[in-house]
Amino acid sequence: MTPSKTLALASAAGIATLIALSGCAANGSVTAEPTTATTTAATPATHVSTASGTASPTTGSSGTDSSGTGGDSLRTGACATTDLAGSVTSTPGGGAAGHQGYELVFRNTGSKPCTLQGWPGVSFVGKGNGTQLGAAASFDRASPHGTVTIAAGSIAHATVIVAQAGDFGDCGATTADGFRVYPPGSKQSLFIDAGQLQLSACTNAQDTQLEVQAIQPGS
Repeated sequence: MTPSKTLALASAAGIATLIALSGCAANGSVTAEPTTATTTAATPATHVSTASGTASPTTGSSGTDSSGTGGDSLRTGACATTDLAGSVTSTPGGGAAGHQGYELVFRNTGSKPCTLQGWPGVSFVGKGNGTQLGAAASFDRASPHGTVTIAAGSIAHATVIVAQAGDFGDCGATTADGFRVYPPGSKQSLFIDAGQLQLSACTNAQDTQLEVQAIQPGS
């Protein structure tokens, strides 16, 4: 037998074998080898906090609602000038020799508490039209100046010390109509009428006749 015939017979035998095997697979049942599957419990996903740079498990929102609790929503606000009414009373024995003390009283006419802290801006006014007389008051920085909370309907005060106009020589003294007062931190002023008080005010803007202390509770 020639080599070419031998190769042809071998190829034919191989093809016949493949066909026979295919027929067995089609007609018979093939039993699959059991497969062992390993299930790993899911672990919580993690996220990285950009603030701290550390990973922490993501276990869902806590559901805590912080709205309406703490913070600015409960903070007592500064008194609006429109919620303040002012008056003035003399302080018996107030001030050193040649000086007279007066209490500038602030009443909270609003419906809720408010706060004042620090020194009010104070000056004499007159001439029937609110003209400032003399220099604005200097601040007594030694006076306590904590935050004062004023309940609705309650009062706080600031003491102003007035030097006698005569101590300044020819300062153009005249009778003041009252005080212009800016509550601490406000750009809106109150006019506090002198009433029956006789307030002698220098008109020379170079003469600082007034010194005011910080806001204090009560009167």
